[in-house]
Amino acid sequence: MKRLIVLSGVPGSGKSYFSHTLKEKNSENVYIVSSDALRKEIAGDQRDLSHDKEVWEKYYRLASVYSNNKDAVVVLDSTHAKKIYRIDCIKPLKELYDQVDLICFKLDKELVIKQNREREFPIPEEALLRLIEEYEMPDEEEYSFYHHIDIITNHDTDKIIARY
Repeated sequence: MKRLIVLSGVPGSGKSYFSHTLKEKNSENVYIVSSDALRKEIAGDQRDLSHDKEVWEKYYRLASVYSNNKDAVVVLDSTHAKKIYRIDCIKPLKELYDQVDLICFKLDKELVIKQNREREFPIPEEALLRLIEEYEMPDEEEYSFYHHIDIITNHDTDKIIARY
């Protein structure tokens, strides 16, 4: 079964950690498509937003290519903080996968600030606070669009990882 997992959460909330943990446990068919990694590959620095058109084209193209593996578990690792990114940008991919899930990382603000500071490339705290404030939780439309939606409020992701 081909599965697509869309991660959603502000920087420092644990999305990349989750992705890498999932891959470590199920490495054979797990593909991680990370906007940060693509920025680093394309622009030389994950903080460089000047090549975003190219980054996002490759991001969605890779998700499409990986769907050719009948047992693929593809993880889209990016902020996806707003509904428009979690629905409109995912619609073209939905038909390529048997299951499309959303995992939202909604951790305590102070914990996210702490974890952001510990990142290799933390984003400025002012920008992080703005992202936390603007983050949109899933609504009714998203609950009908996705097969599963999980809301992560702590680091206990073992049950979710075991599902894949």
